[in-house]
Amino acid sequence: MKKKTRVAALALALVLGTGTAALAAGSLVNISVTPGMKLSIDGESFVPRDATGKAVDVFAYNGTTYVPIRAISEAFGKEVGYDAATQTAVIQSVEPPYDPREVEYVLSVAPEVYTNEDGTQETWYNDVYYEFRWWLPEEQQNSSFTVKQVSGQLPDGITLVGDHLEGQCQGVAQSDVTFTLTPRNGDAITRTLRFQFVEPGEFATAPMVLCGVVGESVEWAGINTFYDGIFYTADDLNAANTEVDLAELGSSPIGTQAGLDALAEYGLSLIYDEQTMEDGYRRADNLIEGTFTKGTNGWVKISIPVYATVGTHDAEFPLDQNFWFANDESGNPQLVYGNIDVYLNIIEF
Repeated sequence: MKKKTRVAALALALVLGTGTAALAAGSLVNISVTPGMKLSIDGESFVPRDATGKAVDVFAYNGTTYVPIRAISEAFGKEVGYDAATQTAVIQSVEPPYDPREVEYVLSVAPEVYTNEDGTQETWYNDVYYEFRWWLPEEQQNSSFTVKQVSGQLPDGITLVGDHLEGQCQGVAQSDVTFTLTPRNGDAITRTLRFQFVEPGEFATAPMVLCGVVGESVEWAGINTFYDGIFYTADDLNAANTEVDLAELGSSPIGTQAGLDALAEYGLSLIYDEQTMEDGYRRADNLIEGTFTKGTNGWVKISIPVYATVGTHDAEFPLDQNFWFANDESGNPQLVYGNIDVYLNIIEF
C-alpha cells in the first residue's frame, strides 16, 4: 500500500507505511520504508508527536532513519518554520520573548457590548490596575517611593496616579512604556510594561520565562493572564472545533497531557490555587511549581494549548466547571483559547 507525504506550513508531516511517496525537489517519488523504528535521546525513550500530541512514526530508508522534523527539533530546544516560496524547512534557536528582569505584561480585554433580555444594549469595560511596589524587594514593598514615566505612551484610558496605574481598557492596544521607580532608601529600578489589550474572545496571557540551576525550587510562579479562573483543555480542541459543547469532550484541568509531560521532564507541574475574596468573588491563580531536575542546554519552549474560565460571585458556577468568559454576537457562550508558552533555561553543573 502506498501513501503520500505532504509538507505542511510549520511542520513536515510524514505519513508512513511499508511503502510511501516522498516529496523531493517539488515532485513525488515512490519509496519503500521500514516503519516502527524506536528513538532514544540521552538514554531515554522518545516518542515524537505532531502538533496535536499524536504519536508519529519513525522509519528507516536506505540505511538512514527519518524522524519528524518538528518533534526532533523541539526536543533539542529548536523551533521549526517553513518558507513556502523556497520550499525550505527552517530550524532556529528558541529565544524568550523578553528579558524577564526588565519587562512585564499588563493584560486586558477591550470593551464588550451585551444585549439584555429587553433588547437594550450596554457596554462592559474592564478595569485596569497595576501596583509598582511589587518591583521592590519584599522588605521594601511598603516603603515610600516615586514613579516616573520615561518613555512610551500609555493606552487610552490608563493613567499614572502616584504609585500605581489605574483606568479602564478603552480598546485594542499594544504598547511598551518604560518607568523608573525610585525608593526613598535605595537605587532606582527601571523596567518596561508591555500593555497587551485584545479583542473579547482572544486569549490574553503572557509567556512564562523561568531560569535557574538543577536542584533549584520554583514556587508560586504565577501565569500572568487576564482570566481569574482555571485553564482547561480538550483533546479535540483546535481552530476548527471551538464550540463550547464540543470543547467539553475530554476536558481536564490545566493543560494537555503532552504539555504536562514536557513540564514534568524538567520537574515542573502546572497547578491552580482557588481563592475567595472579601466581597465573595471567587478566582484562581494558575501556577507553575516544582524543582528543576535536569538542564536544558539552552532555551527550551513548551507550548500548552488551553481554554479559559473566569471567576464569579455566583456559587452555582464553581470554578472547576465550564463558566465561560466571552459571548459571541448572538449572546451565546464563546470559547476563549490559546497557548501557555513556557520558556526554560536550566543550567546543569
